[in-house]
Amino acid sequence: MKLTDLKKKGFKIVTNWQECNKKSIFLFDNNDYPKFIKYKKLAIKKKCKFVICNIKFKGNIEKNSIDFFFFKNKEDLENIVKIFYNLKDLNLIFVTGTNGKTSIAYGANKLFNINGIKSCYIGTLGFFINSKKVKELKNTTPSYFEILNLLQIANNKCIKFVFIEVSSIGYSEGRIGNLKYKYCILTNLKSDHLDYHKTINNYHLSKVNLIKGHKLKNSILFLQDNTLKNKFKSFGKNLLSQDSFLSKNKISITNKSLKDYFITLKDKTYKINSFNDFMLKNIITLLMVYRTIIKKFPLNINKTLFPPGRSEIIYNKNNKVIIIDYAHSKDAYENLLNKLHLFNQSIIIIYGCGGNRDKTKRPQIARVVSKYTNLQIITDDNPRNEDPAEIRKTLIKHSSNSIEIPNRRKAIKFGISYINKNNGILIIAGKGHEESQTYKNKSYSFSDKVISSNYAKNL
Repeated sequence: MKLTDLKKKGFKIVTNWQECNKKSIFLFDNNDYPKFIKYKKLAIKKKCKFVICNIKFKGNIEKNSIDFFFFKNKEDLENIVKIFYNLKDLNLIFVTGTNGKTSIAYGANKLFNINGIKSCYIGTLGFFINSKKVKELKNTTPSYFEILNLLQIANNKCIKFVFIEVSSIGYSEGRIGNLKYKYCILTNLKSDHLDYHKTINNYHLSKVNLIKGHKLKNSILFLQDNTLKNKFKSFGKNLLSQDSFLSKNKISITNKSLKDYFITLKDKTYKINSFNDFMLKNIITLLMVYRTIIKKFPLNINKTLFPPGRSEIIYNKNNKVIIIDYAHSKDAYENLLNKLHLFNQSIIIIYGCGGNRDKTKRPQIARVVSKYTNLQIITDDNPRNEDPAEIRKTLIKHSSNSIEIPNRRKAIKFGISYINKNNGILIIAGKGHEESQTYKNKSYSFSDKVISSNYAKNL
């Protein structure tokens, strides 16, 4: 039986064995043979009888009741895509950059939705259609065929605009396949993922190649950071920067009470409440994207544009503030902390660094954190397979006024007790929206938001 025949009979491609059923074709696009054998068996237990895999496996496959289809290269995979997917009505909007991908992609989707425009979001926080979460995702940028499956769901729901977070690692591993964007948003280019890319030049090059290699003929590139314009001169008039957007539309920004910002246009004013002016910068980017794509400014803006765990205010009463954030790079911490001293309060931070990730950024993070905070409470993030004590030791070495509380729950309890007695702003950083903590190969239920909210009840 041919793949075209299976398509006509209603069969669908599945990349996760757990989602297989008797109407599935299990596609395994990895070269790891032991994993293939394991997942193929699990797919068969789910009554799946059709498998697509690399032709390299052909000689080792036992003959049984399963029908196999083989691919040799990317061209073969694209021919499979043409059979099973019809996505021509979708406008893809790639969101990439070192910091702010989630805030922009999630926030843009929300902005479209609250103004009555159908859209969806694929990224760190999951798969959302019209602001409703449909599915959790293991990676910021899922595998190519998983993305295609999500896009097909969106297309079937008559969605027109799709905001996709594209990470440098996801791009480098081929997870966006042959997808082309109509719009792309580049937030910034700093330093990250050096454990994977090895050098900052390699990291930046992956971003530039992604943007230049996956554009349609007249694609538009939005830049949040005006200093990056020289890298993308080839876009010509289709290169739009935040600075030029503000100037062209005569937009003014005022800050009347440190955390209350007002964005004023010719005929309307938007009020934004945030302790972090980088969140304001993100809102300006969202307005630029909306105005360009929809050809008018939005009627509605509200706090739902801020994704969970991004400068999220958990408590703000009686000179006591608790904020959780997902910062995990030097620049993200700089953006998070650099204006908090203006509030004339003590700044206390609880943070750690993830294991099995770029070790060179740990001293940099510790120095930036120390620059802007009065007390650093060093705790565990997600140590994974590293020795958590060694990670904490590095951070302590480069801190100015730190105490060590390895247990993250106890660290949060201590931090909240501290501001209860002394007032101040408590930042709980590094994990944001995450709901688990990983030691070795085990993950345990853990939420900064839930735990800090519970302790804050006693304030």
